[in-house]
Amino acid sequence: MEVVQAESETSRDASMPEHVRGQRRGQSVVQSVRLPAAEFADIERLAAELDVPVSALIRGWVLAGLADERGTSLHSAIERLVADAERLRRLAAKSEVA
Repeated sequence: MEVVQAESETSRDASMPEHVRGQRRGQSVVQSVRLPAAEFADIERLAAELDVPVSALIRGWVLAGLADERGTSLHSAIERLVADAERLRRLAAKSEVA
């Protein structure tokens, strides 16, 4: 647990995905989440490929999901489409290599 908290603290100001930048407000809270080991390994691999800390990647996903639940503005919908397009480009590039 201490290792996760330390990584979270060192990456709290790390670059966030475009579709969730600027959404951080106020004081941060650390929350522990249990994930299956295989899925967490996939998350670590993806974070390494994207050159972002695992905590920043997961934080981006959580904030994006929360924003979707709160309702979407035109601007945030466009940002989400851009992020999804980037994700599709990465998946397509992997498919071409495989």
